[in-house]
Amino acid sequence: MRKTSLDSLLIQTGILLFAAAVFMALADPPGWLELIIWTALVVILLWRLRARIAPELGKLYRRAAEIAEGRHTLRLGDSTLKEVDDLSAEFNKVLDALDGAIRHLAVHREELRLVLGSIEDILWAQDYEGRLQWANQPFQKLFQGYNPNKVQLSREVIRDPELQAAIAKVEEQDSNLVPEIRFEGHSFILSMSSNEQMRRKVFILQNMDAIQQVFQMKRDFIVNLAHELRTPLTAIKGFTEAMRDNPDVDHTRYRNIILNHTQRLIHLVKDMEQLISLESSGKLDLIDIDLKKFFTGVRLLLEPDLQEKGLDLEIDLDPSVPRIVCDPFRLEQVFINLAQNSLRYTDTGGIRISSRPEGDWIVFEVADSGCGIAKEHQNRIFERFFVADPARNKNGSGSGLGLAIVKHIVLLHQGEISVQSALGEGCTFTIKIPRLHGKD
Repeated sequence: MRKTSLDSLLIQTGILLFAAAVFMALADPPGWLELIIWTALVVILLWRLRARIAPELGKLYRRAAEIAEGRHTLRLGDSTLKEVDDLSAEFNKVLDALDGAIRHLAVHREELRLVLGSIEDILWAQDYEGRLQWANQPFQKLFQGYNPNKVQLSREVIRDPELQAAIAKVEEQDSNLVPEIRFEGHSFILSMSSNEQMRRKVFILQNMDAIQQVFQMKRDFIVNLAHELRTPLTAIKGFTEAMRDNPDVDHTRYRNIILNHTQRLIHLVKDMEQLISLESSGKLDLIDIDLKKFFTGVRLLLEPDLQEKGLDLEIDLDPSVPRIVCDPFRLEQVFINLAQNSLRYTDTGGIRISSRPEGDWIVFEVADSGCGIAKEHQNRIFERFFVADPARNKNGSGSGLGLAIVKHIVLLHQGEISVQSALGEGCTFTIKIPRLHGKD
């Protein structure tokens, strides 16, 4: 469509009026002078109208050009013409709506950036021609050749043949998922989502190592549990059959063995219930307790086992730390389990429980004079069912869960636990509990 400027329009209007005046003068000669005068007046009026409108339209044009360059906060100002003011007001409404939409889009973009930044999986997008559009931080760390400021093909950055084959496979098949691939020594699942309208493909490479580790831990737990159950159940079955096959023989020894293994099963079930409860709830009933009274109760609970083994228990508490904030029932289980562990592997001497302040911590130590733990096994003794040397568990009375329970309770108190030992030199467990735990 052909466009006409305001000046051209006025000139054309003047020419038309002048031509009309000339034509009318020729048709009626006596009135030609009056017509020319009226025509001149109309042209002057139009020219003055142009003088008022053109500057306002010029200001409107210049401000619109500035806004188009990205200065979205600018607005059109007042003018000397009502019609231009009305147009400016409507234009400003459009700018306000646009500004709101831009702010809304910026918020969503920042939210998306934060979400993508928090994703530990490898994430990237590329167009249908294979050109990379964006990638998150884990992608940039893994593929050092990626430069977000350059146009790059994904195959130029992702050079691993197996991963390239997986990308090609997920692009071809309907499921958009490659179940498992090995890359950089890790296990991954590759999936893709595509947008036909935007001609984009988004890929996500999920690290499955942690999930596989959990599955392996579950498998190990079931295997270990089956082993721990099989041993006493086999013994109970065997001695029960012996009692059935020999009814006339004194079965006192058999009954004691069956009772012993039954008690072991009961301890195993109780410890499993406690461990599951700690892992699922993770709640503590924190109160302020007197340590002297607390360890008096611990001694009473351990007294029968101490007398049976003929061992001593020494409790040495630092008087500068008379109290502590803790869950007394849980913490009591910690010292009972550690002491019973020491009793199980100590034949002479005794056990010593001590406390001392250390900065913002209260440090407890449970030391024994037993057979000790080999250094290569010390980092695994808190694992469920782990036994460094099965021969050390002489009567098989332990469930294999006691130290795992101890570690869970200490961690729930935001504490730390460690062990120092050497074969033949006893064992010392060190527990650190925050002095003001639960007082924040």
